[in-house]
Amino acid sequence: MGFADLIPIVLLSPFAGYWTDRHDRLVLAKLLQTLNVIVTLSLTIFAYAGLLNVYVLLVFTVLTGIDHAVFQPVRSALASVLVPRESLPTAIAFGGFTWNSARLIGPAVGAIILHFVGPNAIFLINSILYLGFIFALFGLRLPPTPRRETSEKGVIGEIFSGYKYAVSHPAIAPLILILFGGSFLTRPLVELLPGFAAGVFGRGPEGLAFLTSAMGLGAILAGIWIAQRGKLTGLVQITCWALLVGAITLIIFANTEKFEIGVICMIFFGIQYSLFATCIQTLIQSVADEKMRGRVLAFYGLIWMGSAAFGSLFMGGLSEIFGLQLPIGTGGAVCLLVWLWALQKSGKIDEFFEDKKF
Repeated sequence: MGFADLIPIVLLSPFAGYWTDRHDRLVLAKLLQTLNVIVTLSLTIFAYAGLLNVYVLLVFTVLTGIDHAVFQPVRSALASVLVPRESLPTAIAFGGFTWNSARLIGPAVGAIILHFVGPNAIFLINSILYLGFIFALFGLRLPPTPRRETSEKGVIGEIFSGYKYAVSHPAIAPLILILFGGSFLTRPLVELLPGFAAGVFGRGPEGLAFLTSAMGLGAILAGIWIAQRGKLTGLVQITCWALLVGAITLIIFANTEKFEIGVICMIFFGIQYSLFATCIQTLIQSVADEKMRGRVLAFYGLIWMGSAAFGSLFMGGLSEIFGLQLPIGTGGAVCLLVWLWALQKSGKIDEFFEDKKF
């Protein structure tokens, strides 16, 4: 299920970045979110009609993943036209916080509703919330995005130009590699959390609600702090230390069967994951050229969510053989190596931002 949710990012994000750079971003946002409301309302109808099974859920998961894949660079790139340049770091950080933290906070709220009300209510509430977002988008008034001239490179050539720009950039390239390592190794814990709640801690849905709520609480606390911070200075160091906290958290979580320790670990997991993803997104978006912004952000989404998709599939497969705890604990140990590499690269990344006076 986690793989089905995230794999559309791998397949569609290159084209999403191209469309974002070529078309009016607000028009794209309205279209994509209207389609998303149709999908969520259809899922709600299927749920109340008693037609849901694993295969139907997989279909709806893929459809939702497609919408997220295309919408991610559109949503992120809107920040540059919503606020003046001097407020851009704060806007980017706040946008990154809402996006990254929501992927942790949403399951936390959902688990509570699941425990007290049931799954159908989750689908209904989700649909209602998306309707509110649609009204907000259609109430937004922005000057139209200037249409870019058609390039001789074609669609594929334009996509590869964006990727080439990202992988050759002295700051974006190492940040993307750090993002890949952290997301691949730490994000699968979220997908495997129901298994831990039932199989390791023996708590079932109630335990899952506590674990995900703790994760959501940590994400909120970290996100509010990083969003109101409002400056780029020090974000590279915060990224590195968040990665270290994530590695240690995974090791402890995988080696305990005490539920209370597991809950505390999930608070720290929420803190580190929100800080890690938000800091990297803020740094990349702040430094990316405006003409390349959509494609660079799509590349960010490809690595962030695509690596999480493959990490979930990989860790889930290993857990079938070795159980849940060993793969997650080993992932935490390997993440320590990623942290050491990130710490080594952090000085050069900082030098770039200082030289360019970002």
